[in-house]
Amino acid sequence: MAIVTLTRQSGSMGDEIGMLIARRLGYTFYSRKEIEQRIIAKGLSPEDLAKYDERKPTFLDRFSKARDKYLNYLSMVILEMAQEGNCVIMGRGAFLFLRDMPNHITLRFVSTQEKRLEHIKELVHITDDKLALKMLKDSDKRQSAFYKSCFHYDLNDHSLIHATINTASLNPDMTAEMIVAGITNNISADVEKRGEQRIGELILAQKITNKLIFEHNLRIDELWVLVRDNVITLNGVTAFHATVERAITIINSEWAGYEVRDEVKCVQDSIKSKA
Repeated sequence: MAIVTLTRQSGSMGDEIGMLIARRLGYTFYSRKEIEQRIIAKGLSPEDLAKYDERKPTFLDRFSKARDKYLNYLSMVILEMAQEGNCVIMGRGAFLFLRDMPNHITLRFVSTQEKRLEHIKELVHITDDKLALKMLKDSDKRQSAFYKSCFHYDLNDHSLIHATINTASLNPDMTAEMIVAGITNNISADVEKRGEQRIGELILAQKITNKLIFEHNLRIDELWVLVRDNVITLNGVTAFHATVERAITIINSEWAGYEVRDEVKCVQDSIKSKA
């Protein structure tokens, strides 16, 4: 019926509410652990996962091919989970990968510092307020850095979030019940059908990206492939137009029947034409 993605402040009970939503809807709940396992299963080493998964990479690590692999594996894992349907996905920028899906609902959970401290102390079995506060601040810092580094996204910008919910004054059961009612009352069969079509396009776009970058090693920086209505559009930056021509040849060979549009900026060719 729907794809639900969640983000949450540490200590805001987001995981607990997410599991309640999934249970009430009969959906699959995908936690951090499940996402990590699937990324490793695709071929990323546990060591590289530890460098990039919801944390800010070092300056040198930001330019590593392992980082590109992590983001591509993460994207494919999220898209495959969405394609399986009827799921609740926690964190990892899932809402950004799925943001233009018609049957996608994304929520963010926040809470007061007092409630967050109270909950984090219960979770890790500590009584020290200073230690708990440090844990919350470190978590917020890592999460913010991860989104800025990997997605150029500011978590304080809620324009891509459908609803931000303060869990401080609502119990988890009531919060989950309200969300479930909203989902069941607003996701129609037509919306679900359009969502299935869109996820297929998103997965194809990711497959094309992986094919061009990792199998054929084409040098197209910031490659973004858009697939919609039988049209494949290539965006990015490269040195020579010949690289784009090679990419188009590969796409036509692997995925015949699509119109391919070139929106890639060729820097070196532009410099030569001006000289």
